[in-house]
Amino acid sequence: MQPVAVIGLSTLFPDASDPNSFWENLLAGKDSRAEAGPEQMDLDPKRFFDPRKGTVDRYYCLNGGYIRDFELDPEGFALDAQKIQLLDQVHQWTFYVAREALRDGNHYQNKNQLRDCGLILGNLSFPTRSSNHHFLPLYQKAIEKQLSELLEKPGFQLESFAPEREPVLENLGISGMPAYLAAQALSLVDRLWLWTRPVLPHFIPWDLPVTTLMQAKPS
Repeated sequence: MQPVAVIGLSTLFPDASDPNSFWENLLAGKDSRAEAGPEQMDLDPKRFFDPRKGTVDRYYCLNGGYIRDFELDPEGFALDAQKIQLLDQVHQWTFYVAREALRDGNHYQNKNQLRDCGLILGNLSFPTRSSNHHFLPLYQKAIEKQLSELLEKPGFQLESFAPEREPVLENLGISGMPAYLAAQALSLVDRLWLWTRPVLPHFIPWDLPVTTLMQAKPS
C-alpha cells in the first residue's frame, strides 16, 4: 500500500468528544465507564438486571463505556437539519466524527478539496436503539398469538419493551446506511467505501479501500 498521510483527526469516546480530551483522560488514567441508565436502555435498567451471573433472561452487568450528553449541531450538512435530528445516534455520531476530521484537516465545506476526498467506514452490524423500537413490536405481535394458544389464554399480550415510535426509514438500515448518509451529508458521494463486519480487527486490509479511493473508482 502506498504511504497515507493523516491530516485530520477526530474522536468521540465516553467523556471525550475530541482528541485532546481523550489524550488527557488517558494520561490521568480516568475510568470513563458508567452504569447504564434509561438513556441507554429506553427503560429502567434494573428491570432485567440480576447480579447473579447465569440468571435466565437477565444481565448481570450494567457498567459500560457510554456516550453521554452528546448533541449534534445539525446545521451545515448537505442534509436537512430536521431530518438529521430524527436519525439514530449511530448516524449522528458518524456525522460528527467525520465532520470534525474534515474540519481538522481544513477540508470541511471546501468543495475543491472535497472532490479528492472519500469515506471509508467500518460499522458493526448490530441493532440500534431506533431499529429496536421498530422491529421489536413486529417480533412481539408475531409470537403473541402462538403463546396465547399454547397457554390457553385468549387475548394474551406481552408487555411492551418500550413505546412504539413513528418509523424513520433511514433508521431501519443498520449496516451500510450510516456510511451512505454520512457521505451524503458531507458531500462525499462520489467516493464511498462501506466496510461492514462483525468485528474490526487490526488486520483488515485497508490498502484495498484506500487504493480504490485514490484511483477515484466509486464503490
